[in-house]
Amino acid sequence: EPIMLISIRKVFSGLQNTLLVLGIGVSILAVQLFHISQYGGRLDALRNQHLLIEKSVSADLSDPSMAAILLNTAVAELALSVKLSGEATLLDALFASQEEHDAILGSLQATSKEFQENVLAWSNAKESVREAHRAAMMEARTAYLADISRMLDYQIGVTHKAIAAANISAALVVLLGLAAFLVYRKRLNLVYDDIHHACAVDVDGSRHEPKTHELDFIVKQLARRNVQQPSAAPAPCLTHPSSGLHNDRGLFNAFNAKRAGKAGNSIFLSVFEIDQYGVLVSEYTKEDLKSIYRKLGEMISLYEQPLDVIAHTEDDRLVFVMSRPTKKAALDECEHIVKAVQDSSFLTSKGSIRITVSAGFMLKTPIKPLDESINDAVKLIAKAKENGGNRVAQLRESSGSF
Repeated sequence: EPIMLISIRKVFSGLQNTLLVLGIGVSILAVQLFHISQYGGRLDALRNQHLLIEKSVSADLSDPSMAAILLNTAVAELALSVKLSGEATLLDALFASQEEHDAILGSLQATSKEFQENVLAWSNAKESVREAHRAAMMEARTAYLADISRMLDYQIGVTHKAIAAANISAALVVLLGLAAFLVYRKRLNLVYDDIHHACAVDVDGSRHEPKTHELDFIVKQLARRNVQQPSAAPAPCLTHPSSGLHNDRGLFNAFNAKRAGKAGNSIFLSVFEIDQYGVLVSEYTKEDLKSIYRKLGEMISLYEQPLDVIAHTEDDRLVFVMSRPTKKAALDECEHIVKAVQDSSFLTSKGSIRITVSAGFMLKTPIKPLDESINDAVKLIAKAKENGGNRVAQLRESSGSF
């Protein structure tokens, strides 16, 4: 059954759009929460009016100067609290009736003003008529408290509506975020799996089937190119039967053919040898060795550039002649190959196995023939194995270039 391929471009485009929608949802939720906090300010203002009313009616008038200061302050604070309790908020039109709000607020302002006037009249009245003014103040207090209660009921109702709407927004954002996580976690894992296998060269020991359109297209293009350009492969007499890479003769022919195009770069030489070579030869079949060397050749070929040469010599070492602008660039690639081999699995008739390689790395100087340079690199492999193998040994010498 064919695998349903996904598009990397569509995955990231969809993820971008989803994050945009989530961002808009979070912004809407933030606006709603800010709006609810404004409603909280209204409720605080109404509560404060209750406290100021009780503070006013219980004032001690035995000290007229102190009482005047206290009551004038209370009256000013009442006026401010009435204003705050009716201030317009950001989303009033969605949760409140403007007509109802204006009617209740107008009544509250009127009874508050009447109460404030009676408080001042009571505090300034002569003692002979003070009781009459107090009675009027208490009557105004009753009407004022009734309007505060009406405003509280109204405000609590619209606050509940705003909180319910915020709860719905929060639930939608959470559900969308969870759905996006589950969907794109799976899709991004498929994308990463394709990229990981493309970079790691079949690390699980089996052929990887592409899961994305882009990688599938690349694989098919490479296969088509190989079919269309059969002449690019070396002649049978120039290839090693196990790996299909250049043999010793093919190495020298290819090196000499490409040598003229290496101007401007230095030539570096990496020779790889399997650390467990003796065990492989004694315990595994020729077909197993053939499979291992073919895979090693594929891993090295990932780093091959147009002027490079890869070969499999008669002594079962892999030679990588590299044309690079700097020593660091060449050495880094050599070390990446050693690390990739360590992390990979190799299929054999006895199951999947792991191997490591040691490498000798050096600059190939123009004055020394290629075969002598290879012999020098092989000596470096011995140094790498003396230090435990699975590493690159190099000569520390000045660089040169053709």
